[in-house]
Amino acid sequence: MSEQPPIKFFELLGIPKDELSRYSVRLNSNRGFSIPVIEAYYQEPEKLMQHISKRRWAGDGKSAKNINGERVIQFIQLDDGHRDLWLFIGVFVRGDLYSSGGDELYRLDPDPRFTPLAARLVARYRRKRGYMGIDFDLSKATHLEGFTETMTVVRIADSPVSAMPFPGYDRVRLSHAQLRAAVRDESWRAALGSIQAVYLQTDTRNGWHYVGSAYSRHGGDRGLLSRWSEYACGDHSGGNKRLRELSPEYIEQNFQYSILEIFDMHATAKDIIHREHWWMDTLGSVYYPDSRSPHGYNSVPEREREEVD
Repeated sequence: MSEQPPIKFFELLGIPKDELSRYSVRLNSNRGFSIPVIEAYYQEPEKLMQHISKRRWAGDGKSAKNINGERVIQFIQLDDGHRDLWLFIGVFVRGDLYSSGGDELYRLDPDPRFTPLAARLVARYRRKRGYMGIDFDLSKATHLEGFTETMTVVRIADSPVSAMPFPGYDRVRLSHAQLRAAVRDESWRAALGSIQAVYLQTDTRNGWHYVGSAYSRHGGDRGLLSRWSEYACGDHSGGNKRLRELSPEYIEQNFQYSILEIFDMHATAKDIIHREHWWMDTLGSVYYPDSRSPHGYNSVPEREREEVD
């Protein structure tokens, strides 16, 4: 069976070629941003949107990053190891300029026609030498030909989090929506199911923490994957008393999930619970009723649980 030619991105997008002169493409790399842009998309989306809509930075009187088209097709770099891979994050209608904190930004309104592909479609495009800008005006023949002929579709993921490579255990930080997608995604399931862990839930609305542990008994559970799957489903409490006092809707809107410490599948429950208690004390996550300023979701019985084998 002969190998099929790659699908061209602009053919899939379906924008008539005679309309493309009204568009520009913006390739947003990691340069100039505090964390990788792919992480920012999932963890700090508001900051990323400001970053990709900027025309001029505060204090920079000369350099301007114009968006030349009436509409802009936005991509972010997938990772430093594959600089020709770009995650499509949407098509936006360019609005008026406005100022914020000394920066000059464009108002960008998403075009809903392309939202179903946002953060799911990964494209391949290798930048040519010479032009160093980030905005490519498709009214220019060289840019139009370069993108329509050489930008191809690598894959379309099942869900937005599926397009994000597993970042490593020390860089996991998921919203509840991302958690639900992660426990269904094959690569994330493999990573989360191969470890035991002490993990952290953070209520981003009030700053309170919940420290938990995930360990397998007699090989019956798949470590962190099993525990986090419980939080993804049902009332999202995982059976924890204080978390049951919150509504599922509140947890969905305000909770994020990260990993504090990992263990291989041979570590004992006693060792893991010992570290869980250490993290509770370190982060002050235990709710003591007589405290002047309680700020945690862990209960006193959880902290006093025996470190059994």
